[in-house]
Amino acid sequence: MKSTFAAVLPDLSPWRSSRDFRLLWGQGLITFFGSTMALLALPLQIKELTGSPLAVGAMGAVELVPLVVFGLYGGALADAVDRARVIVSTEAGLGLLALILLVNSMLPEPMLWPLYVVAAGVAALAGLQRPALDSLLARIVP
Repeated sequence: MKSTFAAVLPDLSPWRSSRDFRLLWGQGLITFFGSTMALLALPLQIKELTGSPLAVGAMGAVELVPLVVFGLYGGALADAVDRARVIVSTEAGLGLLALILLVNSMLPEPMLWPLYVVAAGVAALAGLQRPALDSLLARIVP
């Protein structure tokens, strides 16, 4: 019974043996929470500003094109440039976009167009970042 239970437990050896894995995992957790907040906040704010379900749905279309286009180039970029540099640059860009959201939300009358620009920017940066993140994991964990 003990061996069956042990077979389904995750292998935690990368946590113990690799500082880089712990750093990458922590960064991924922060990015996940930030992306989730944007995923929830953008449609909610668009709905509050416009009251239109169509405007909320348009955000999905605005996100789709940059995600596909920049996702195609993300892998080539991860191969051509230092992966850590790609990740740090895209994280800085995501932080800047979050700051733009904050400033816009604090205006007396928040504008709608920055929300669409930020949504497209987040999708583009995610498309560029994902291949670099995925390839780093294979290099860190044996």
